[in-house]
Amino acid sequence: MYKGKILVSNFTLLNDLEFNKAVIIMVKDDYEGSIGFVLNKKTQYLLSDLNESCKGLEIPVYEGGPVMKDSLHFIHMKTKLLNDSIKITQDLHWGINFNNAINLLKQKKIKKSEIKFFIGYSGWGKNQLKSEKEENSWLISSKFKNKDVLNTENEFWKSKLNEFGEYYKIWSNSPDNPNLN
Repeated sequence: MYKGKILVSNFTLLNDLEFNKAVIIMVKDDYEGSIGFVLNKKTQYLLSDLNESCKGLEIPVYEGGPVMKDSLHFIHMKTKLLNDSIKITQDLHWGINFNNAINLLKQKKIKKSEIKFFIGYSGWGKNQLKSEKEENSWLISSKFKNKDVLNTENEFWKSKLNEFGEYYKIWSNSPDNPNLN
C-alpha cells in the first residue's frame, strides 16, 4: 500500500524529535510491517567516517530513522550493477550488498548522485502506519523525482508539504521548534 511512496510529516508531528519535518521514502510495506528512510535529515557524518572500507568516499550519510542506529542502508538507481536489490519503484531500489556498492563507487561505476546512505531506518509494526495515517500524522505522496530523493535539498519537506494545498502553507513556514516561536 505505501511501498514506493513518500510520507510527509504533518503538523501533528511538529513536536516529535525524530519525525518533525521528515520526508520518508517507503521501501517495504507488507503483512509484517513497514520500513522507510528519512530523506531530508543529513547527519554530520560522511560515509568515510563510519566504515573503514569507505576511505576516500566523501558521501553524506542521512538519518534513516530511530530503529537500529548502528546499521547502514542505501537506496540507488543502478540495478544492472547492483542486481541483488529490492525494487522500490521502477528506477529506485533498496540495496542489499553494501560491499559491492562500495567497490562500484570506488571504481567510479556508480556516481555519488545515484546512491544515498542512511544510518538506521524508520519502522512500523503491522497496521501501525495505517493508524498513524488515520490520525493525520502523515500525508502520502507518490509524486517525486528520483533525483530529488537521492539528492535532497534543505527545503524538501516544505516543498512536498506545499504540494498538498493552501491549508498546509502556514505549517510549511513554521520554525523547527514551534515552542520557541
